[in-house]
Amino acid sequence: MNIKKHIGIIGAGAWGTAFAIHLARKGIKVLLWVYEPDLYETLKTERENRLYLPGFTLPENVDFTDNLEIIAHKSEGIVMATPSFALRKTIEPISIELVDKDILILTKGLETDTLLRMSQVTEGLLHQTNNRVAVLSGPSFAEEVARENFTSVVVASTNRRLAYEFQRVIHTDNFRVYTSEDILGVELGGAMKNVMAIGAGIIDALKLGTNTQAAYTTRAIAEIKRLGRTLGAKETTFMGLSGIGDLILTSYGKLSRNRRFGTELATGKKASTIIQEQKQVVEGYYTTKAAYTLSKRFNIEMPITEELYKILYEDKNLKLSLNDIKKRALKEEDD
Repeated sequence: MNIKKHIGIIGAGAWGTAFAIHLARKGIKVLLWVYEPDLYETLKTERENRLYLPGFTLPENVDFTDNLEIIAHKSEGIVMATPSFALRKTIEPISIELVDKDILILTKGLETDTLLRMSQVTEGLLHQTNNRVAVLSGPSFAEEVARENFTSVVVASTNRRLAYEFQRVIHTDNFRVYTSEDILGVELGGAMKNVMAIGAGIIDALKLGTNTQAAYTTRAIAEIKRLGRTLGAKETTFMGLSGIGDLILTSYGKLSRNRRFGTELATGKKASTIIQEQKQVVEGYYTTKAAYTLSKRFNIEMPITEELYKILYEDKNLKLSLNDIKKRALKEEDD
């Protein structure tokens, strides 16, 4: 496999745009697919994503398109950066054109209806049998990547050579890339940290204290490990960048949309109202529903996820939810 010099990014949100800037700095020619017509015109004329990542001028070796077929034909490799709920419907029309492409998925989440991970959705659509899909995860705010702040992530694939290739393509001194073969664990960690960050935002907004925050984070990672263990992931993965690393960043970083969503819930707003008012996607809202369904399907004890589901989808009172989780039966610390 050769180092790719032409990469197409599908999705011009904050993360897709920041990743385009990062690749362009390495001299890679990037073609960025833009969904919104107004944003597409703005990017062509002003080269700034004022909607999702304002304040950054995109380098000259980043070009733009609103045509998915063009990005499929002109790119040596594809990077997926759509919201999780949009990934399937976005790539389905060009699935035939993508069959022979190496794909790197930035999207973090679980499909609500099927409960599939993003790599599974992609492989299913492309009828992949040759392991040409990898995922990227880890503690990485888009704005900080665009600013070239030091960031460290992990690329995972069941195809070790593919993971190594993407590692070489995207690694820099300020963007350190590790590899992993545990694509299941990496994806679960990346998806579940968004769920747990909502609870961290609630705790912070209600001023419940740092003791509570520490206890919450510890039990959150235990719950994620419990889910991963049941589904067949490596437990050590959740102690790495895509697990505890991303959980800490998303739970307590000021740029976290999922944490901010939790703080807004603490003001008394309904989840559905906040989602309607958001310009950017709150992945944890959707992943909570999928994770809750998984916990019931496999009979996994996930009390934090269950309470968050009831808050988000059943409008359960926050104080009642906190009281219920504090009154759980005594047990040993299993993780």
